[in-house]
Amino acid sequence: MAKSKNNKPVDIDISALAGDAGLTLLRDSDYAMVFDRIPLFLPRIDKIFGGGLPFGRMVEIAGKPAGGKSTISFHVARVGTTLGCIVVLIDVEGTADRVRLAHLGIDVSKVLVKQPDEEKGIKLTVEEVGHTIEQTLEVFKSAYPDVPIIFIWDSVGQTPSQEELSKDYGEKNVGSRAKAITQFVTKIAPQISATKSLLIGINQVRDDIGGNPMFPTYTVPGGNAWEHYASLRLEIQQKQAIKKGQDKIGHIMGVHVRKSKVSRPYQIANAYLISDNGLDYEYNLAKMSEEEGILKSTGQSYIYVDQFGTEHKQKKDNFIEWLRTPEGQPVRQELLNKLILVEYPDGNYPALSNKTLDISGWIDKIVPMTATNSTSAAEPTEDTDSLLASLEEELGNGE
Repeated sequence: MAKSKNNKPVDIDISALAGDAGLTLLRDSDYAMVFDRIPLFLPRIDKIFGGGLPFGRMVEIAGKPAGGKSTISFHVARVGTTLGCIVVLIDVEGTADRVRLAHLGIDVSKVLVKQPDEEKGIKLTVEEVGHTIEQTLEVFKSAYPDVPIIFIWDSVGQTPSQEELSKDYGEKNVGSRAKAITQFVTKIAPQISATKSLLIGINQVRDDIGGNPMFPTYTVPGGNAWEHYASLRLEIQQKQAIKKGQDKIGHIMGVHVRKSKVSRPYQIANAYLISDNGLDYEYNLAKMSEEEGILKSTGQSYIYVDQFGTEHKQKKDNFIEWLRTPEGQPVRQELLNKLILVEYPDGNYPALSNKTLDISGWIDKIVPMTATNSTSAAEPTEDTDSLLASLEEELGNGE
């Protein structure tokens, strides 16, 4: 005779047993939480990242040559130094020219750099990069535990393994770099997560020799481990040229989210890369505002009516240069906040909720929506113009 089943649920106190088993309740675990994001203050780009690049994670920025991989990384460094982060450039390719980076708006007095040094016998291998990150985390996190650290590794694809350097010309070293990077991410990824730091690895997209040209594959150096550990994988694409007369002065830079564990993947957004100025902040705000209808374009001029009703009309180049001045800064701030409102109609800009990284040190003030504004935004009678008017009033009160 079959035994009768007892269908009564068993009352298990798993919290009391978790410690004995070496486990933690998920509700009590902060290990995988993203508490802080660093925005680029280009709202459409921040949106596809989930609100900004996440601390506690590894991020890959890859692409073909001359697309803007280093440029967008240097823009992150500019924002990081402005907001008080510790920024460490691991300069394998020798691109950290302090004069050039200062021109891009980076405070080079606040950036640490690791470069090859032949006199001291320092060669930047994958293993040396790993030791550098470990030592930096140990030294700075013990002294300044609440200061976020940003590592920018330029680049993953050009960093050899120790085994590769020990080989003579012509000797085989198949898989040695992939093995070194596998060991690197196995050791470093948990430390990045535990210390809530940010590791940006610049990488190269390589052609698949012998593949079908009609269906190109997306291939980067570093092996499978690097691809699996990166929470956010971005492809930077060079699109249409930006011209001034007959001269090419830059290009539209496409940012394609190839993989994301912190936002919706496969999103694409465009920014504007100007060769002389990098990811030019004022140029991008003006062009994005023009595309959203915030900034009116008539022929060769921009027209903007500020929150006080004052009309500003100048030729486009002059208007962008004016935005860089103290006189133009209030308008620049209005444009930024209106662009945020376009991407976040409820006013919930993720970086405003950061636990550690305070974004109030940025050159323009982000004005959060009030509860009244949020309520109004939810009512069907309110349109975008009304929301923008509410934000203008908020900005006016914050001056």
